Amino acid sequence: MKNILLKHGEIYTHDGILYNGDLFISDSKISEIGKDITKEDAEIIDLDGKKVVPGFIDIHIHGGVGYDVMDASYEALNSISLHLARHGVTSFCATTMTMDVQYISSALKNISDTMKKGTEGAQILGAYVEGPFISKEHKGAQNERHILEPDINIMNEFIEASDNSIKVVALAPEKDINGDFVKYVIQRNIRVSLGHTNATYEEMKNAVDHGASLAVHTFNGMRGFQHREPGALGEALLDDRIYGELICDFVHSHPASVKILIKIKGVEKIILISDAMLACGFGDGEYAFGGQKVIVDKGIARTENGSLAGSTLTLDKAVANITKLGIPLSEAIKMVSLNPAKAIGIDGRKGSIDIDKDADIVVLDNDLTVNMTIVNGKTVYKK
Repeated sequence: MKNILLKHGEIYTHDGILYNGDLFISDSKISEIGKDITKEDAEIIDLDGKKVVPGFIDIHIHGGVGYDVMDASYEALNSISLHLARHGVTSFCATTMTMDVQYISSALKNISDTMKKGTEGAQILGAYVEGPFISKEHKGAQNERHILEPDINIMNEFIEASDNSIKVVALAPEKDINGDFVKYVIQRNIRVSLGHTNATYEEMKNAVDHGASLAVHTFNGMRGFQHREPGALGEALLDDRIYGELICDFVHSHPASVKILIKIKGVEKIILISDAMLACGFGDGEYAFGGQKVIVDKGIARTENGSLAGSTLTLDKAVANITKLGIPLSEAIKMVSLNPAKAIGIDGRKGSIDIDKDADIVVLDNDLTVNMTIVNGKTVYKK
């Protein structure tokens, strides 16, 4: 793999912004950051002041460009990875849906197999299992026929099928009052994300006390806040032990609600996700998603009964949306890089521009559109 020297960029490092800076990539790692770096054995790319930021990490993504993680094929995941790279995503958790156990297991096996084979675009970090251990009351676009009670035996089937590559599993915490499921899962180094839930504030907090550490797409698919019963949302907002996922398309949550989330939790505890489904990058029309008919109109995906069904959002757009609310780009970037890396325990090698970390780099134009994406030191997209 050839070395790359990025010259004259606006580099967003973990410690601050380096203007007119250089970044040297060697052996798939970030090797040097500074000014006036010279290397004879490198491909030199003059960025002319473009922004250099850490690669985006999408921990909750179902599909794109006509493909779904549940397709359980290499072609599907590889195509999704290429699509994501065009929008600045350098790594992602392939996310499953609430379907029959055998279909989920098949998708998980394919995720593991694809990780071993490698993708041409964004790198797969592992799986995010969204369902079937959720509530019927807040199922959203998940298929109610396949919703199950939390079951360690079924979870073991998933873990075995995935060859231990599951990073996150979603749970409605009111179904695990004694915390046995949460405790078992986190012992297997899998994070528990609470959502699609009708839990009370106390039930939600109980799961966090047992080790749950994320909230599935905050505001959506959970019992809302009421001043006499703060609900699942109240706990998600209040508890600093929880990272709150956020779909920042201003459809799933009003801009004012996003501001409230930022004001209460702070940028350090928010993770921007796309929750994108197969229509992302494909346009309006009728699609099948999780075994159900979904209609996408003006970029908004809904089931026939009107429930939102994932999104057609990309993370570069999510970052741009956050900055429109007055959040500095340096802070917005944390929500798509360092925060998700910390949430799933990979911040030692990904999530920020630091020496010896993986060379997962995104170059942004001044309008925050993606100019170039580098994954593990390899250029996988160039405008």
